Amino acid sequence: MRKLLLLTLLSVTLLSCEQEVYRVDLLQNNSKEIFFKLEKEEVINLYADIDIEYKEKPSFIYHCEFNQGGGMLFEGGTDPLITTENKDESIVIKNGITHWRFYGKLDGNLTATMNGEYSIKTTFLKNKEPNLKINKVDIVLVKQ
Repeated sequence: MRKLLLLTLLSVTLLSCEQEVYRVDLLQNNSKEIFFKLEKEEVINLYADIDIEYKEKPSFIYHCEFNQGGGMLFEGGTDPLITTENKDESIVIKNGITHWRFYGKLDGNLTATMNGEYSIKTTFLKNKEPNLKINKVDIVLVKQ
């Protein structure tokens, strides 16, 4: 029994080897570029950590620029409200107002092609919805 428990704990530890590298509060630091070092083949996954209140579902975009060694690798946008692997998701509707919070994986990732310094600059774009209250909108970088 003791060996089974030890094996289970070891398996969980090995499977949960993801590490949060950086978190950017895009309400306070929109368009902030963050720098980090990666070794070849290391992978950075992107997550959204969002807490919003609305009458009509808003339109959001995270526009990301991925750079390596000062040169642009690629850029693109993703809807942070469309995620997978959602954790701690809560949706409460009261008096016509939806309060939605979640932490979820964004589509795509960054895989290092060589050892070096990389950066990601994320710009948060949203529509002007009069009944939208944004409590939290973070992008989270997690090393796999």
